[in-house]
Amino acid sequence: MKKINVTLKSVTFLLLVLLVSACSKNGMETIVIEDGQYSVAQMIIGTWNPERGEIADEAGNVNETISPDDMGGLDFGEGGTVETGGGMHTPGGMHEGGGSDWSVDEGNLQKPGISEGTGSGASYDKEGPSVNIGGERWYIFQLTGRILIIYRIYDGYIIIYYYYRAGEYVEPEPNPEPEPSTALVSEIRATTTYASGDESTAVHRFSYDSENRIQHYSIADVNYTNEWSYRYNEEEEVYVTGDESYMAYRDRIGIRELYSLSANGSSQKLVASPVYNENGYMRMLNNNSFEYQNGNLVLLNSRGFISKYEYSTEENNANIDLNCIVSGCSAYEYDYSHYSLFAPFGFYGKRSANMISIENMDDVDMYYVYAYEMNAQGQIGVITRKCMNKWQQDDMLNMTVFEVSYQ
Repeated sequence: MKKINVTLKSVTFLLLVLLVSACSKNGMETIVIEDGQYSVAQMIIGTWNPERGEIADEAGNVNETISPDDMGGLDFGEGGTVETGGGMHTPGGMHEGGGSDWSVDEGNLQKPGISEGTGSGASYDKEGPSVNIGGERWYIFQLTGRILIIYRIYDGYIIIYYYYRAGEYVEPEPNPEPEPSTALVSEIRATTTYASGDESTAVHRFSYDSENRIQHYSIADVNYTNEWSYRYNEEEEVYVTGDESYMAYRDRIGIRELYSLSANGSSQKLVASPVYNENGYMRMLNNNSFEYQNGNLVLLNSRGFISKYEYSTEENNANIDLNCIVSGCSAYEYDYSHYSLFAPFGFYGKRSANMISIENMDDVDMYYVYAYEMNAQGQIGVITRKCMNKWQQDDMLNMTVFEVSYQ
């Protein structure tokens, strides 16, 4: 008796087989599903004509060959129905022909040439993708634009069916790649509601130059308005003028030296010399030290005052560092507010990759919990920060809602 082998007798089918890769395991020739193709559910749609079938024992010895006339062709429709002309060996028990339901379990497609793992093609191990035809589960040994080989194991025997596609395979139109987001944050309105019911609102506004660099930043509430303007001298110098004025020297990583300027610009004073780690994250800013894990700031030591951070799965991918706005940048620097004027805009090295979920500070009686809502464009639209009592569960001291607008 011969062994199972997917090398086919018909010349036409042999030419089709040459289109795909082959590998061997335990003496049985196998062909894997090609990596990078469309999903199994997409590729299987269409009409498949039978070439032949085989029934083999567990050792791979073919005991019986099935005529294509007894297998019935398969026409997989997009609506989840499959039609067949019938035959005594038609999958799904559709011996008299007609229609039934079909569905696919995509499984874990194995990459070409790899014979270990859980993917289809390593062996007849019932671990690859499968198609359910009329209630019968058939595992997919090979699927390309032109070839379909399915099998099932029944009562100790391996039943293998070989099909070829009728007509040409028409690839589905690929989903267009999303355009990179060019939306810029234009306003953040922060409304805080206190336990007493009182409210306060602060509005952050941002505008940008032709290169999408920050050009104007303001913070306003009912009592005051602070405004700052930014200008650039090539890529190495950044100037900020407003209630406080600064000049920064920077390189490709971030600011290296930051000077405060007198009102008339006639004198300057060095106020910060940040130090960065090998990955581009700031680890020291004057008396503040920063620790990172997995691309996120997890600990800030500000002159002995410790803040610890946990993170959500939401990406911190707006054009400005939203974490810096909602967690209060200026708290990091007591002598000057320059941190809050530069950090949100990428001047102090890399920012955290994700959005904060919990902010916990030592030696205080409260902590912050953050939640996020996305807008219709998939951007962060609303950030809710709850200030919670550390010693009394579910006691919320206040809540701030940050509404983020884009231009």
